[in-house]
Amino acid sequence: MEKKMRIMVVDDEERFLASTKKLLEKKGYTVETAAGGAEALDKLIMAQPQVIILDVKMPGMDGIETLKEIKARFPLIEVIMLTGHATLESGTQAMRKGAYDYLMKPCDIEDLVEKIKEAHEAEEIKRHPVLWPRKLVREITLHPFGKLHPEEALSKALEIMSREEGEESTEEVYVVDREDRPLGIVTRRDLVNEAQKLQADMLLDWAYLLQNPQRLPQKTLKEVMRPQPLATQANAYLTDAANQMIVHNLRRLPVVRAEKMIGVIKLEDVFQYMDHEIE
Repeated sequence: MEKKMRIMVVDDEERFLASTKKLLEKKGYTVETAAGGAEALDKLIMAQPQVIILDVKMPGMDGIETLKEIKARFPLIEVIMLTGHATLESGTQAMRKGAYDYLMKPCDIEDLVEKIKEAHEAEEIKRHPVLWPRKLVREITLHPFGKLHPEEALSKALEIMSREEGEESTEEVYVVDREDRPLGIVTRRDLVNEAQKLQADMLLDWAYLLQNPQRLPQKTLKEVMRPQPLATQANAYLTDAANQMIVHNLRRLPVVRAEKMIGVIKLEDVFQYMDHEIE
């Protein structure tokens, strides 16, 4: 029988701890909770979590300090940070200190579950390393990515971002022209916002939209997309790409070669493969 993945949730909000524990247990995880950083560190040896969900802002020992201690004692454990404060500094500082990724509170439980799965896969790679140092963007570029043309309907973006079991989570689609040159980007949040405009009497989220795709307006991607996203060249150095992503608060960055979009890179991959700190 397959063992359940072990998760630890660390947060000083009692209600959040209880609700998150309940939701994750329903998803099949074994969940330990801690009301603060010191308590989490005391429980680590007994709980042996594979992934830790850690709040950034806590009284006493805050999340960043707790993260540093976790990584010093158990470097293979992956940590996902939660922050209710939309600051670039807290998220990127956490990733520089060894966090796998960060999510904004309140976060959708399905988004959290997807991030847990990704973090667990990274933890498995660390235990069975097959990595070697990489220096150029093209060496870690993910070639499969969601791309559509501006005249296509929003429903096509929803279809791409509707993750099936066993597939990698897609949080955005890139809008490209017929030559695959990037024009814009549409995210999950953009789709939810468009549906919300037609349903002002209730608060919608991503899970609701997946169950009710008819709530999307009959619009094209061109009407909704954000302007052409920043991109990096395939032969750029990882250090330069990382600095670009941090400055602009980006978790993914399109990769282009001869103006054509050939894939994307993820910030967590950049930090994982870099063999020295960003200057």
